Amino acid sequence: MGEGSLSQDDIDALLGSGTGGSSGGSDSLADLDALVGATGGGGSSDSGDEGPSFADIAAALGPSSTPAPTPTKQAPRSQSSGGNTANLNLLLDVTLSLTVELGRTNMFIKDVLQLSEGNIVELDKNVGEELDVLANGKPIGRGKLIVIDDYYGVQITQILDPSERL
Repeated sequence: MGEGSLSQDDIDALLGSGTGGSSGGSDSLADLDALVGATGGGGSSDSGDEGPSFADIAAALGPSSTPAPTPTKQAPRSQSSGGNTANLNLLLDVTLSLTVELGRTNMFIKDVLQLSEGNIVELDKNVGEELDVLANGKPIGRGKLIVIDDYYGVQITQILDPSERL
């Protein structure tokens, strides 16, 4: 190994001595300085300039050989259904703009400027055709136009699949 590199035995020795007693903390640092090539205890204030940096030590150690704990990953999945419900409950009071589109057409600006009361604008939908239902401008379904007590309404006949909504 190159200068400033730690072997697995060195790492194990440091970890073993660090867990021994509470007074071993300064000895562990001295051992670490000795392993990474610092110049003795008196040069510990200069070791930041001469010795390897923390990044060098981390690079020498390489990626962690300890696998990620799988029970911890499984636990959030079981809690995620409850967490998703809680997150969904936060969104239930958000206001959306629901639009029912009778039809569309393209017109020249000069034709729009000539519109007046009584003019008829022809749309691309026929009578009896299903209307598009949009939430915030995105299509979510289709429905039929109905009249209830002098008010218009829409009877939903189809909810679009999420792949069709995009």
